[in-house]
Amino acid sequence: MYRLFLGGVVAVWLSAMTALFVRDIWPAWSAQNAPPLSSHHLGELPRYDWQYGLFDAQQRRIGTSWATMSGTEQTTTIRSTLVLDGAPMIPPLRVETETQFDAEGQLDSFWLHVYGLPMTRIHVRGERRGIYFPCEIQAGPFHRQANLEMAATRLIGDAFRPFSYLPTLEVGQSWRMQLLDPLSAVLGGKPRFTSLVARVTRKETIDHKGAKVECHVVETNPEHVTAWVGPSGEVLLQKVDLPGLGTLGIRSEEYDSALRARMVSQIGSTDTDDSL
Repeated sequence: MYRLFLGGVVAVWLSAMTALFVRDIWPAWSAQNAPPLSSHHLGELPRYDWQYGLFDAQQRRIGTSWATMSGTEQTTTIRSTLVLDGAPMIPPLRVETETQFDAEGQLDSFWLHVYGLPMTRIHVRGERRGIYFPCEIQAGPFHRQANLEMAATRLIGDAFRPFSYLPTLEVGQSWRMQLLDPLSAVLGGKPRFTSLVARVTRKETIDHKGAKVECHVVETNPEHVTAWVGPSGEVLLQKVDLPGLGTLGIRSEEYDSALRARMVSQIGSTDTDDSL
């Protein structure tokens, strides 16, 4: 009986360790290049402007996010605007980001600016330098530099919309990326980068604007993000767990350029200095 009990304990332990290895360690070891954002893929897009509604766990709207993609033969650029105007205990904020990719679809540079905070300026800028991705971070009087490893910076997303566009996905594909949380600067005084491994786990059909759409499902570890990506690479739905806000639903909706322009003019419009 003792030997049977010991054998059972060992079998359970081996099963648990195997599951842990497959779930948490193997994806990081086997991570590939992120889905490229090149001019070739840009030409296949049905549209170049997106809008997303941000909803809390009770389905109350707390903000809106917009993204515009443009490109040339040499670069692809995603310019995003996020307005957070319904979150409890947080003043109305506007977050502007720009991410650039080179001709091969590799991340080349990015910047992020937060507007609407009284007496505080938050700016983050990064640019590829060989095997490193140095970043400058300014949050009010706080200023520092961070050297991100290029291998872990295939993509950069913000916590309110981690993914923008993910073409050419396959089940089992994985890549490393950085997630920047601008809300951590508002609540804690400095922005926070988190290194993630994103993995395409399965295919799943969801309802989107009254139609059934088969999507690739992308999940991240350790921060829990789940995204449903349509056949063209457009991210239709995302769910993100954020400290202080709980689980957010980020849903694709009709693009409203007039609303975007109005929000830009209303929140932080007097702060026009985009330099660090």
